[in-house]
Amino acid sequence: MTPSAAHPPARTRFAAGEVVALAGPIGAEWVSAYGELLAAGATPLLLDPEAPPPERERWLKKAGGGQVLETGDAARAGERPWVRPAAGQLTNQARATVLLPSSGTSGAPKLVTRSIASLRAEGLRHLRWAGLTSDDRVLLPLPPWHAYALGWLHACFEAGCEVRALPPTALAETLREIRGGATVLPLVPATARLLAARAARAALPDNALRLAMVGAGVVDAGLDAAFREVFGIGLARDYGSTETGSLFSGHADSPLGRVGHPLDGVRFRIRGEDGTPAVPGAAGELQVALDDDPPGYWRSTGDLVTYHPVHGLEVLGRRSRAVRRGDRWVAPEEVETVLRDHPDVLEARVQGIPGHHPGSACLHASVVSLRGTAADASDLDGHAARRLSRHKVPERIEFVGELPRGRSGKLLASRRLVPADAAELIACAQDYKRGELLFALLRLGVLDALRQEPADPARIAARLGLDHVACEQLLQAAEQSGLLRAAPATDSAETAPSADGVGEALDILILEDRLSRSWVTRERIADLASTGLDRRAFDTEGPDDALRSVYQRAMHTKAARRRGQLARRLAGGSAQRLLEITCGPGRYAADHPPHERACLLRVGTLAEQPASGGEACVTPPPEEGERFDLVVVCNAIHLPGPGSDLRGLADRLAPGGRLLVDDVFLDTPGGLPGEVRLDWLTHGGSAWPTEATTVAGLSAAGFTVHRSVHVGSPAVTLLVAELASGTDTVRRGRP
Repeated sequence: MTPSAAHPPARTRFAAGEVVALAGPIGAEWVSAYGELLAAGATPLLLDPEAPPPERERWLKKAGGGQVLETGDAARAGERPWVRPAAGQLTNQARATVLLPSSGTSGAPKLVTRSIASLRAEGLRHLRWAGLTSDDRVLLPLPPWHAYALGWLHACFEAGCEVRALPPTALAETLREIRGGATVLPLVPATARLLAARAARAALPDNALRLAMVGAGVVDAGLDAAFREVFGIGLARDYGSTETGSLFSGHADSPLGRVGHPLDGVRFRIRGEDGTPAVPGAAGELQVALDDDPPGYWRSTGDLVTYHPVHGLEVLGRRSRAVRRGDRWVAPEEVETVLRDHPDVLEARVQGIPGHHPGSACLHASVVSLRGTAADASDLDGHAARRLSRHKVPERIEFVGELPRGRSGKLLASRRLVPADAAELIACAQDYKRGELLFALLRLGVLDALRQEPADPARIAARLGLDHVACEQLLQAAEQSGLLRAAPATDSAETAPSADGVGEALDILILEDRLSRSWVTRERIADLASTGLDRRAFDTEGPDDALRSVYQRAMHTKAARRRGQLARRLAGGSAQRLLEITCGPGRYAADHPPHERACLLRVGTLAEQPASGGEACVTPPPEEGERFDLVVVCNAIHLPGPGSDLRGLADRLAPGGRLLVDDVFLDTPGGLPGEVRLDWLTHGGSAWPTEATTVAGLSAAGFTVHRSVHVGSPAVTLLVAELASGTDTVRRGRP
């Protein structure tokens, strides 16, 4: 395969068998670099470009060492967005291999080795089943280091057709390429669902799609109907694994839950619990054999399936996840599909947990609802009861803000856990001393004094009336711990932190100091595991006025007010009628022009309350059914109540109105940090904890997110969405 002449990879020679970690943004250069590595006989290790350096190093170590090849930014480099790989260029590399990092079905990381012969065979299976030719244009809104996408990429190699790889989040660009003539579209369920939701609000002309296929997940009735309505074709199905590639494919009109029939070169059998052949039509474990497998060798997939000669394979779920209830098996995947079919459900995970009697099990469902974590479970329970046999209905449904996903977007099963390394545990146990020293410096007034003027330990001790020797030792320990640093020289270009910035940081430190002695303690955390979130002490006992005052001071600063002014400009449009839902002082409502309508809803236990004996807030609450031009959710998208009820927020908007989210907790790359998660468990919220889950929820609720900006450090998210017929590209950046 020949790289693009206009933009060749940085290195042109690779040794046969050499491990080369390929990382970079998805685009034509990545595809070209991958093809060059294969043609040279090297061993590509396909890495997520967003993986931090320590993670890359761990995968390289697992692979036995090697180098990293970074590809450039396709958009910035001006690469051709579509590439046409030359067909049949890998025929002489049958012994070469590709290394795929995989989370596995249990979430435990592992390195999967795929031979070029195996990938070519998979590509040919796709080519023959789909009738792929050199005239096709295959659009891959998938990470190419995902096994499902890689199989389709090799199909393009074999057919010599045009291919374009895009990030799964590039929905607007994917829609443009569909309008521009893409003919084949492999997807995962989450991307298919978001594309259908976004395209439903856009003018989509006739397209050239002849095949849209979903792999690595389930196609339910709602998803298939929504996709068919927008794009004019239903969703074909694909089934396979990282180790084998695609094994079964089914056309778009296959019965729900079926993934079709075996592809060329794939043989299969179904075995019962005792290893004997399952009765035709009965459930059993799927075993497969490929043409290049040794005679008599069968691969156990770990999936419970049934097979019908006409309708094809039905995947009930993982054998390891199946729940035994009396003399019957329940596949959690089947229950999850039914729950996701409810219009308010974004995602669901079902698992079996031990029951009250030995050997018994009950079904527990964790659900991400567009109504937030305070949603009513009775409606969803009735929905499940009407569509499932009684023994398949979950005994307990809880609403959560997120469910764990891998980097490819695939929902992860609940993981088995073990303690971290001893050194890590000891380091964590000793880190409290650093925090205690920080709070001691705060209480002594040292931090405030040094904020006003740099000083040496002797001057600080004299100014604050402290013991000179002890103060010097404390400040030395603080500097060694990274809590203090040397002041810049007067003629240095380096600048000291601004007084305002440090002052606001002190407000947060005062809040953390109080929390470390009240709600985020080892006793409260341990009690929480016994009582549960619905009976946690913070809600039953409530915070005192001192904590509420400290919280308001830390969260609602001068910078927050300036951020609000910026957010109003970002929201744009006419906002004669404003509703603010907040846990704070209501600064948006307070700054609204007095001659225009402004309403306020305070939510959360830490919301600002009128002073004892003082006058109540004069800003009125909204009237029943009242609609607004601008609805602001300020640090409340994560709290139970109207701020996290996305359906309710949509109902509050007048035609053409906009939703503005101003939240300090959303911008957390890599997921919610453990420290913040402890805050939420003990005294905070739990709905929509990250920007990714919020955007997905808003899209499912009918919103178009057309602006997302991060300001400050740590970054605060300002997100603008609307209910409108048009759609815009999600733009991220700093003003």
